[in-house]
Amino acid sequence: MRFSRILLCLATAAVATLPATACTDSNAPDRTGLGSYALVSVNGAPLPLTVIDQPTLKISVQDGALVLAANKSYTQTLGVLIVTDGVAAPIEHLSCTGSYARSGNTFTLTSVESDACSGVTATGTLDGNTLTVTDDQGEILVFRR
Repeated sequence: MRFSRILLCLATAAVATLPATACTDSNAPDRTGLGSYALVSVNGAPLPLTVIDQPTLKISVQDGALVLAANKSYTQTLGVLIVTDGVAAPIEHLSCTGSYARSGNTFTLTSVESDACSGVTATGTLDGNTLTVTDDQGEILVFRR
């Protein structure tokens, strides 16, 4: 889940849910942690977030999500906007998949290595409707329902 590396690799290439119901009360909060979370910030900076800003190239993260499924798998997506010489390409949707383990409110997420993913392990902490994920390089992603 090393987004900076993912974005740089994909930018270089571009340029050269299963919700669970734990209670019968539909108004009760979902305490299982399963479901979809929207990405709200990376390293404390809110979205949209510009990760490269050069005279002829601008790359920004527009949105993202993390979906935790009941079968202990997850999918993480990012919507990336690439602007080259002032011309915006359609938003590119990047996706990583993997598995997770849970102990209390702590999650360990392990991504599958692919062209878009570096195959790292990250930890997440669920606090109410906020899931804060930190990768092995210290990058912090905050997701919220």
